[in-house]
Amino acid sequence: MTETDSIHLLQITDTHLYADPGGRLKGVRTDRSLSAVIDQVLATAPPFEFVLSTGDLVHDDSDAAYDRFRGHLQRLGRPVFCLPGNHDEVEKLRRHLNDETFHCNRSLRVGPWLLVFLDSSLPGSAGGHLAESELDALDRSIRGHDARHVLICVHHHPRPLGSAWLDTMVIDNGDELLRRAVRHGRVRGILCGHIHQEYDAELQGMRLLGSPSTCIQFLPGSDDFALDPAPRAGAGCGCSRTAASTPAWCGCRRRPMYWTRMRNMVNAETRRRRGRKEDLIMFIISLTLRSLRLRVSALNKAIRIPPTHGPTP
Repeated sequence: MTETDSIHLLQITDTHLYADPGGRLKGVRTDRSLSAVIDQVLATAPPFEFVLSTGDLVHDDSDAAYDRFRGHLQRLGRPVFCLPGNHDEVEKLRRHLNDETFHCNRSLRVGPWLLVFLDSSLPGSAGGHLAESELDALDRSIRGHDARHVLICVHHHPRPLGSAWLDTMVIDNGDELLRRAVRHGRVRGILCGHIHQEYDAELQGMRLLGSPSTCIQFLPGSDDFALDPAPRAGAGCGCSRTAASTPAWCGCRRRPMYWTRMRNMVNAETRRRRGRKEDLIMFIISLTLRSLRLRVSALNKAIRIPPTHGPTP
């Protein structure tokens, strides 16, 4: 007999909207690229229960940009849970995006899963930092729930990616976050934004996941700032056309969003024999637009989850 614990969520991150709907980030009209992503989600994405927006929702910290972000995400018809990034002003984000549909919660309980939301933004800095109050809130949230599985959501990446310029903005006390996550023993993954690229690694039984932006993508492994040289913008993805003399990379033509499906397959007999160890199967579907049409590619990976009480580093 098999017991299945699963959640279905959609992560949309680093939308970088401007007060001006025609605002461009490195040549890409971010309002139109987000609209194209929403169109494709509505047309092709599997069912999902809620949306995670993990920071840098706007680029210019304007009220108008937050209002348009709300308008775009309302089209999905699902609750939206928002985190601030380094381009967001925390109080303004909470003022615009905290009601019956948009939420700025500390945590979210969904069946056997607990999602904990942390604020890694640091005023006046592009880099990340977790205040002691954030780390203590993580501990309290996990200890205060009996959820079997925990997913930590944060804007900045918790450990270096191997990209010199981008790693100057890593959470500067990310090692402490990882230490506490391992100590609790129930943390199955840490999900971030900020890095504008797909990232999937494993650390002591935890998945470390990062998602592409809805607009531009950074070139993985680059020592200096560089954009992933995706095909130029075209009408098929809803982004603006640009003259040949004006380079523009259209992120939504490569990986416009990151669809993450987490399913925990628990076999009762195996749990009895192996001390309640569980198998976590995470399906990561990256929506990729090639040749002006969307193709869905699926990556299925199975990892072994450690016992409930993990090692203390």
